[in-house]
Parts: sequence; C-alpha cells; structure tokens
Amino acid sequence: MDGRLIIGNARIETDRKLVSENPATLEPVGEVSLATPELCRTAILAAKDAFPAWRWLDPREKRAILKRAENILARRASEAARLIAMEKGSPYPESLSVEVFGALQSLNYYGRNQGRLLRPGRAGHHTPLFFNKSGSFHFHPLGPTLIISPWNFPFLIPVCDILSALTGGNTVVLRPSTTTPLIALFIGEIFVEAGLPPGVLNVVVCRVPEAEAMIVDRDVQTVMFTGSVGVGKRVVELCSRNLTNLSLELGGKDPMIVLEDADLERAARGAVWTAFMNCGQSCGSIERVYVAKEIADAFTARVVELAKGVRVGNPLDEGVDMGPMATAGQLKVVEEHIADAREKGASVPVGGGRVAGLAGHFIEPTVLTGVDHTMRCMTEETFGPTLPIMPFGNDDEAVALANDSDYGLTASVWTRDRKRAAWFADRLEAGSVTVNDHMYSFVEPRAIWGGIKQTGMGRSHGPFGLHELVNIKYVGMDFFRKKAQTWWFPYDRSLAGIMEKAVALFHGRSRRARFRAALGLRKEWRRIVETAPLLNYLLALPRILKK
Repeated sequence: MDGRLIIGNARIETDRKLVSENPATLEPVGEVSLATPELCRTAILAAKDAFPAWRWLDPREKRAILKRAENILARRASEAARLIAMEKGSPYPESLSVEVFGALQSLNYYGRNQGRLLRPGRAGHHTPLFFNKSGSFHFHPLGPTLIISPWNFPFLIPVCDILSALTGGNTVVLRPSTTTPLIALFIGEIFVEAGLPPGVLNVVVCRVPEAEAMIVDRDVQTVMFTGSVGVGKRVVELCSRNLTNLSLELGGKDPMIVLEDADLERAARGAVWTAFMNCGQSCGSIERVYVAKEIADAFTARVVELAKGVRVGNPLDEGVDMGPMATAGQLKVVEEHIADAREKGASVPVGGGRVAGLAGHFIEPTVLTGVDHTMRCMTEETFGPTLPIMPFGNDDEAVALANDSDYGLTASVWTRDRKRAAWFADRLEAGSVTVNDHMYSFVEPRAIWGGIKQTGMGRSHGPFGLHELVNIKYVGMDFFRKKAQTWWFPYDRSLAGIMEKAVALFHGRSRRARFRAALGLRKEWRRIVETAPLLNYLLALPRILKK
C-alpha cells in the first residue's frame, strides 16, 4: 500500500513516518508519510492554483471524470473493503455494503448531476415597483476547502464530502484521521487515476499542529469537520479568526422509540443492527431505546436473544458480524459508560466485557436494562456497541425523553400507525427522523445529513448540503429605458406624496382606503410616468385591491 502523500497529483514521501495499526491484530497495516508544515501549505496553494480552472470546467468533463472514478472504484471495490476492514476494523461484508457501495452511489449521483444541482434559479419580485426587473439566484464556489475527516467511516465520509465540495466547484485538501490514513490515500489514488486535474484534490496526513495551521490559513475558504464536540469547538474558534465558512458534524445520541403497535421482530432486529454495526462507532447509531411499557419485556427479551447471536472476531474472517473498536481510547470510554451504569443500578443481560482470546480492541455487544438519565450511557455519546433500553408510559413522555439530550442528529420511530409516526416526526428534535428504520439516510445522496444542538451546524449531502459550500448570489437586472427611478433624488414634495399614497395603497386596512390612495396618485402621475414604467403600476393594482 502506497503511503505517500498526494499533492498536485504527485506522490510525495517524507522522512517523518506514521505506522497504521490493525485494531483487530495490533499489527502494522502500513507506513505513511507525515506532512511538514511546508507541505501542508504547498497542498493549499495547489488547491488555490487549481481552483479557477476547476470552477469553470465544462460539467460534461466533470461528469466524465466522476464516471471514471466510479468505474475504478467498482473494479477495486474488494480491495477497498479489505483495506477498510484491516485499518478500521469493520467486517469485510459491512465495509463493502456500507462504505464502498455507499461511496459508489454518491459517485453516481453527483457524477450524473454535475451542472444540474446548482443551476441558477429565478427569483420573482414581491414589491410592485420592481416588476420591471428580473432577479435570479446564482451559486458560486468559494475556493479551497479543507476536509478534516474521522476514523469511524474513513472511506464513506470523506468521499461524500469531497464530492459535495467538487460539485460546488471548489477544490479540496483532505486531512484524514491519523488512525486511518491509508484509506484516505486510497481515495486520492482513485481520483488521480480517474483524471482529476492536478491540485483539485490533495491528501495530506499530518499531526494536529499542522492541521490547525491549515484551518487558519487565509487561502482556505471552507472547513468541513466531522469529529468530537470538544475538537469541533476548537475548530470553531480557529475558523473565527478569518471568519472561514464552516460545516460541523459532531456526533449524536440517537434515540429509537418503539410504540406498542410496532412490528416487534423488525424493531428488535433494527435495534441490534443499528447499535452494533461498525461496533457502534457511528454518529447515527442507536444509543438509547425507549420502548412502550406494554411490550418492553417482550422487546427486551428478543433484543437480548439477537445480541447473543452477534459474532465478534477478525473483520476479515468469514461469518464475523462485529469487529473491534478502532482505538484503545474509544474502547476505554465504552467500558467507563458500562461501569457507570452498573454502579447506578443498571443490569447487563448480555455482554459488558472484553472478548476473551482476541488480542485487539474487542468488546462484547452489550445490552443494558434498568437505565435512566442519571447514567452516562443515556446522556453522553458512547460511540460503542451498547444498547440501553428504557420503558415509557405514553407518547408525550417518549418525546420528552428522546428530546432530553444535548445532541440532535437523527431519531427513529417504530410503529404501524402513519398518523402517530407523523406526530412524532414533527416533535422530535433531530436533523433527520426515520420511521421503521434507522441511519440509512446517510447513504442516500439526495437526503441531508447533520443536526442541531451539540451535533453541530450546517448540513451536508444532497442539494441542500451543497448550499453550505457555495456563495448564494442574488443577481438583479433592469433594462427598462428610464433615466431615473421613482425613489431617487430629488426628495421633493412629489416623492413624499407618492410614498404617502403608496403606504396607504399597498398596506391600507380596507379596500376602500387602497382605492382612494390609487386615485390620489394622479397628482404625482407625471413623476411616476417619468421615473418608473407605467406597467408596474397597472400590474400592481389588481393584486393590491384584491387584498
């Protein structure tokens, strides 16, 4: 595996090295070059130099590049999935189905829609005096975008962020997590092979000081950050120095609400998969379950039974459902949350400890019962394979419990009742709400991703996510052949008379008052005709008098 950096499409090796470790075996996966401050600056300049050409490149050429990238990734899909399994620790089938297939779908979506998603849109005018003007919204790229990506989805997240930035017309410097650097370099390799022009995508692996220096670099126009709340707040502070455009996704504590009429088998299977896939290391994992008292015992029993069947082991071995935690530090956090819950009275019907006989960062899938909101497992982001279950009495209580969180990324409701599902969807405080499923919206390119509260700011993915990465410019045009506008100088009695009548005409309380104001404008008719198109006045009258 090539561990050299990618700057301006050139592979660059440095004397400073980083060893990437397999979390399942604790053995080296490969060696990666670390960027110096000078090389980080070189990468930003490469993105800056490439920006004008990429910005104006014909969308057909961009579509062709992304189509080639899609074809290359499809050909190398197994290679990518194996690398994800080795460096991050998710099972090979999961790496292939979630990360690689999800990335292929995004490549296909953004590739097909180059030049379409950000077409100028018409902006009509509400003010009658402006009916002679035309207005439109235009979407223009901002420039070099710094993407700081995490280790939990080291392939899918940066691919989606890169595609959003490129579709917006921006160029990119990708700084991946030092836990999963080889996967990021593999992404860069695909785009280089696809013919992306030099400097449009640069991949630099670096330590925190160099990353922070890039954030405050004046040539960086946007920062896209995915990570923890603590680091996110530091990124906000750094971006404030230059008022750099910023998109943040900082995690979640996603609730699952299971109503008494839910399909119990489907809900139990959905809970177990969404809590334990990726070893629970997903911002959108189910981290707390609220289940109606009427079915709580039956639901919990089925969840425990299914959790006992989750097979833990080396992610490259056949038949493995859950691999190791990606880092020793995150494993410690999960153990602390389980211990805290036990100390405060929670029960652990399954799991709760490390997996015997395995050398890596393995922990058992864990179900917790008897939990409440005094426990860290219910209020802090665990980011690991725990599934705490808490009964509720009525719908209002379920909403209150779900919204009692510092996070607001996603939430799910499980019911057969469409009306109740809609009621919950309106009241849950989250960026996305799904019914009878959870977390799938991340891999739907047309959906959005992001949330409220401590989850972060802004959105990514899809048409609305693109708006975070561009300048939305209003363009107004007026080609009527008039020498002046009604409201221009001189500020004489004629203008005052027009505006006094206009206030009554446009905003009068009764139709009679508006009609009298319209008749009264005849005194200032000469100025109106001379300075504004008569058509404005005539077009406005029916709408005004109809109020």
